[in-house]
Amino acid sequence: MMLLEQAYFVRERVLLLHDSSDIKQFTLYCDVLHDGDASRIKAWISSAIRHNVQELVFDLNISEEKFSLPRCLFTCVTLTKLRFNFDIPCELKLPPTIYFTNLKLLTVRNVTFSDDYSTQKLFSGLPVLEEMFLEACIWVNLTAVSISSPKLHCLCIIDDEQNSDDEDGCQVMIFGPGLKRFTYYGPLCNDYCLNNSCSLERVVIDVCDPGKTARQVAYRMYRLLSGLSTVKKLKLSSGAVEVLNYAAELLPHVPMFSNVMHLEFDGGPTYLDRVALSKILEKFPCLNTLEFPEGIDLSVNCKNADGILDPVPPCFLSHLRCIEVYCYAEVLNQLSAIKNLLKNAVALDKIVISSDNHFALDFEKQLVEFPRGSKTCKFIIY
Repeated sequence: MMLLEQAYFVRERVLLLHDSSDIKQFTLYCDVLHDGDASRIKAWISSAIRHNVQELVFDLNISEEKFSLPRCLFTCVTLTKLRFNFDIPCELKLPPTIYFTNLKLLTVRNVTFSDDYSTQKLFSGLPVLEEMFLEACIWVNLTAVSISSPKLHCLCIIDDEQNSDDEDGCQVMIFGPGLKRFTYYGPLCNDYCLNNSCSLERVVIDVCDPGKTARQVAYRMYRLLSGLSTVKKLKLSSGAVEVLNYAAELLPHVPMFSNVMHLEFDGGPTYLDRVALSKILEKFPCLNTLEFPEGIDLSVNCKNADGILDPVPPCFLSHLRCIEVYCYAEVLNQLSAIKNLLKNAVALDKIVISSDNHFALDFEKQLVEFPRGSKTCKFIIY
């Protein structure tokens, strides 16, 4: 405890002895064990704001489930970067007035959003925000909020399973006319809907195992995809595709992704014979490159490997020029899956096959003898 008090004393002296010049960056890593610690932290942040701080980062190891920060923080006109990071989920008490005039980057980690009204105040008080990162936040107290900032070009949301206790979830409406990059990782326990997202360039969606709520998550996945039709480059986890099998009636209504030139399936082997994958591929008419960095496979109950991808996705007949596949020694049916791709991709220029320990080279002779729909297709194996 004595060392901790000495550390606090040193921090206070640094701020007290600081001259009248501005502070560009203030970073605070400390424990909050009792009320006295919280008071000191508020005083330090207030002092930094009086010195026109531009970048504020704090990582707090807290012992309470609720925490408040000085009100002056939420109307600071000099802040351009702000990061909240708590070591455990903590409810951040928000003031009635929130308006960050010049904030361009906001990172929020392990914050429990307390109610719709105050959370909406936070998301509405960011007129020039360009990048937002929401990681391991708890949404269970909320029913509906919107994220809207005309200059927002990058949004990343990382959820964890703590939100999955709320079956209804929160409806999160995202209005991003300038949004270029959107990333989501998690169990999709909330309803994320993108509106007016005509500037999207790259989207990553990684959905983990939904468990008992698979059908509900499938509907959420469908609604999320419905707002992404203008994107140019898309990366989907195998889980994001697999969950759509639980609501197959939605697959015909998935929008066309006419701008996507590059499509990647990640997060585990992609099962080529699954209905959802076949239907999804039909929605990318102009696809140029198809990538499987975690490999491809066939389901254990696949009885007719030659009959998959029927009907053949339109892009396989016209635009698809390159397929990239990573091979794994433990994946039994990957050669049959590759054979099917080669047979159906009649416009293919090349197929790139790679693996650790040159596993693919062991099958090189077998691979090059597979029948090819494209007479000009070249093999690149390493």
